[in-house]
Amino acid sequence: MSLLDRYLAREILLPFAAGLVFLTQLLLATQVFARAEVLFGSGVSLGDVAAVTLALLPHFVGYVLPIAFLLGATVGVARLAEDREVIALGAAGVSPLRLVRVPVLLGLAVGALGVWSALWLEPTTLGAARTRLNEIVKKNVRSDVRAGTFFDGIPGYTVYAERVSGGEWENVLLHDRSNPDTPVLALASGGRLEPVGAGQEMRLALDAGEIHREDLASADYLVATFRRATLNIGLGSALTDRGNVGVANALTLAEAMERARPAPGRRPEDLRRAAAALQRRIAAPLAVIPFALLAVPLGASRRGGRAFAVGATLFAVLGQYLLLRGGEVLAVSGVLPPALALQIPLIVLGALALALLALLARRGPGAVR
Repeated sequence: MSLLDRYLAREILLPFAAGLVFLTQLLLATQVFARAEVLFGSGVSLGDVAAVTLALLPHFVGYVLPIAFLLGATVGVARLAEDREVIALGAAGVSPLRLVRVPVLLGLAVGALGVWSALWLEPTTLGAARTRLNEIVKKNVRSDVRAGTFFDGIPGYTVYAERVSGGEWENVLLHDRSNPDTPVLALASGGRLEPVGAGQEMRLALDAGEIHREDLASADYLVATFRRATLNIGLGSALTDRGNVGVANALTLAEAMERARPAPGRRPEDLRRAAAALQRRIAAPLAVIPFALLAVPLGASRRGGRAFAVGATLFAVLGQYLLLRGGEVLAVSGVLPPALALQIPLIVLGALALALLALLARRGPGAVR
């Protein structure tokens, strides 16, 4: 790599790294505060919050990677143009197109990293985040049962305990209304909630009590005593509404391909939607390739310098997002194959970048005067 390439790479990588860190922190902070009810619940430790944050990190880095790269590349080239270094290179016989090589090489590396992260790394880390969030919700549910208070945070159940100590309950009342036709009232001397695996269930254990069940359809009334009773309770919306990170990127590559594969009972629309979701995971990080081509004409073809570079970055990112969403709609509706429809941003922005590069080459170093 020549001295010029190393110099330009340094000018690009510094704002790229700064933008990546800032945008990732912004997204992480937004998601943490959006889940504040879960992450700052009564049963959560600092280690839980740190584990969830680290597990979500690759997902949000994948979101901001193309944006941060375009920002870094355009700001780096604009810095050279602002200080008239591009004009000096032209006077020395170096075409502005010579600057394209560095952002393209960096863009290919960043794009490959982004595709690898979207297809292999993110499903693993998002799965870990979902499991940890489920466990945090379960801890919160256990900790939220307070002495002398009716707790209805578990869908279909109401729990009352006269005394609570270390997760153990004394003199418990449980109202089970999960089946409205046969409501159940349980009275027990003790009880507790126990986690069951990594899914959406907890085990309710009651000691030494009796069950009262009424069948509204037949007017039957049943009373039974027990020494120990256990019941698996699905937390349902207590998890999905507050702790779920259910995004398409949480599917492994094999799972995503299986969903897009024709099978009996699967509607064509659902297959197209699944295929579009998979192709989007590939297309989103590949946006860095046209962004790499756009960096030099956007950064070096105007007098606006770095201020113009930042503004152009916003417009380019907005255009890429709208094209990506439009391609997704075309894929789901069946107008275009998903593999083609989701590459519309790459095709359109790539063509625009090549046209701007051709214009820059025709105008020469005078374009930045």
